[in-house]
Order: sequence, then C-alpha cells, then structure tokens
Amino acid sequence: MNRWFALILIFIPMSVAAAEQQKSVPVQFQGEWNSNLKHCGTNLNDSRLILSAAHIQFYESNGPIKAIVTEGQFELALISKLSGEGGNWLSYRQYRLSADRSKLTDVTNENSKFVRYRCPKNSK
Repeated sequence: MNRWFALILIFIPMSVAAAEQQKSVPVQFQGEWNSNLKHCGTNLNDSRLILSAAHIQFYESNGPIKAIVTEGQFELALISKLSGEGGNWLSYRQYRLSADRSKLTDVTNENSKFVRYRCPKNSK
C-alpha cells in the first residue's frame, strides 16, 4: 500500500470526527455582523447579517436554522429555510470566525470569501 494513501486513511476519519452537530448556533457566532460598522443597527447595508441561536436574518430574507454543524470554535455551517421577496428556499452557508472573534468570513465559496465585522451589542 502506498504510504501517502495510508496516511490519508488515518487523517480523514480524524477530520470528520471533529465536526459536531449542534442544537443551536454557538454564542461566539451570534449577533449582528456587517461589512461596514457605521451601518450597524440599521438596514442601510445589504451585507447585514444577524445570527441568533436558531434564526438567521439577511438584508431581504430570513428564517429558521434547520441544521448547525461546527468544527472547532471557529468553523460554522448552517442549513436554513429562508423566505423573502415572495419566495422560500433552503440555503447552505459556511462561516469562519477570526481568532479574535471580530470578523466573520463567509467561506461558502472559497473563491469569493466575504468578510463581515462584529457590530457592537447596542448599535443604533
């Protein structure tokens, strides 16, 4: 057996085992996120994202989160049932939290990562 193939067989189960299904969005991901901190607490920017324990809200759509998976403290994947603009659909998003927990990057598509910043708790 090829040595590299053997190593892959060892490490794949370890990486899969690290992913955990959650009952709610972990607190470090919860809150309001925006690409422009000046627009926190307003609906002036279409990058606004609000995550709560079981709900996700974008600029023009929102809905309940149906599945939550984390890998470590900084990786989050969500499946949600969104509605908005007269339609309903399932959505998959994957996020990466910065080590200092101030930036949330949408890494659903690795080629076009989108960064949002944590809004202060009482932004108006």
